[in-house]
Amino acid sequence: MGGKVLEYEAKTIRNEGLEEGIMAMVSALRDLNIPAQIILEKVQEKFNLSLEAAKKYI
Repeated sequence: MGGKVLEYEAKTIRNEGLEEGIMAMVSALRDLNIPAQIILEKVQEKFNLSLEAAKKYI
């Protein structure tokens, strides 16, 4: 049981870190006045996300 709990916690931490990274990238690109469409494309490309998944960060 301990192994499954640790595995779940590790995945949760990784996912939270990934989301923070995506949000930081989007924020930085917005600060540079990059158009939303380009930001969307870059988020999809760099994080291997579908269009729908990437849209939630824009």
